[in-house]
Amino acid sequence: MLALSPPEIVELLAALPATRTPFLWGPPGIGKSALVRLAAERLELPCVTLLGTQLAPEDLIGVPRIVRTSIGEAERHVTEFCPPRAILRSEPFLLFIDELNSAVPDVQKAFYSLILDRRLGDYELPLGSRVIGAGNRIEDRALVRPMATALSNRMLHVALEPNADAWLAWGAENGLHPLVLGFVRARPDRLHELPPADTTPAYPTPRAWHLLSDALAATGEELWPALAAGSVGDRAGAEFTAYARRALGAPSLAALADGSAVAPEDPDLLHFLGACCLSALARATSEEGVVAAKALSALAARSMEIAVWTVEGALRKGRKTAAREAFVDHLRSAGSPVLVDVLRLGRFGRDG
Repeated sequence: MLALSPPEIVELLAALPATRTPFLWGPPGIGKSALVRLAAERLELPCVTLLGTQLAPEDLIGVPRIVRTSIGEAERHVTEFCPPRAILRSEPFLLFIDELNSAVPDVQKAFYSLILDRRLGDYELPLGSRVIGAGNRIEDRALVRPMATALSNRMLHVALEPNADAWLAWGAENGLHPLVLGFVRARPDRLHELPPADTTPAYPTPRAWHLLSDALAATGEELWPALAAGSVGDRAGAEFTAYARRALGAPSLAALADGSAVAPEDPDLLHFLGACCLSALARATSEEGVVAAKALSALAARSMEIAVWTVEGALRKGRKTAAREAFVDHLRSAGSPVLVDVLRLGRFGRDG
């Protein structure tokens, strides 16, 4: 089965004809649901999610009611199935069936006509609606049931593979904690690992790192070791905690900007400071954007690679702020020639 990166998955989901149903295979926590929502945004369709593990057949086919109708010249009572409210719509939408291959066989069979004909009983999805399925693999040690060939043959199957660059770009756009972004940038192999063979509940996945990012922002640093171990597992958590403790000793962006501190030589700290520059761009004031641009120029003197990565992140499509605009304007007027070229060419951005 062909494995695609997250950006390629979104491109595929948006480009397929509405009458074709793709099925995404991938381990838990890799971001399948988030990619489907991104595709729905690109298609400008509302996204409705159904979980196969939480459905009974009647949740799809609908429950019956008896209605009076005319058949020829006679009045008769007939059975009519009422479709579920979640998908009873008059305008096109994207229906995402998550954990489809975890559903019991009777539920899987209820999807046959929906996936092939966009029909549930007497109800047809509005013209232009899309259906996307997703599920885990047997090797992920998740709840997976055999999928009947009659069902699997109705879909186009693709695998989602972890991609640290794509995830870091998404994380920068969505305000993930700079400690998490810096750590994954420095150790991309820690973004995702297979579930442990023992009963250990926590292990690294993109979803687990997102959870840790949210927890870091809400708690004090004395709790960080426990939060890291509880989110991404003991081994990755210990590495992250050691990284975070070193990063806390890094100079501030303001100190780098005004020249009262120099960029450190430690690559881990440089990754962290580059992530701090990206985080600053989500703020509202242009002054913070100028500080981030000056700090980045100081970082470039140590590592042009990390500085370029930071500028690429700034150029990617995201919410425009005064800080982001000031950051770009300052680098264009006073940045190094390499960074100015990245800004000018804009080959890594969408709206730079």
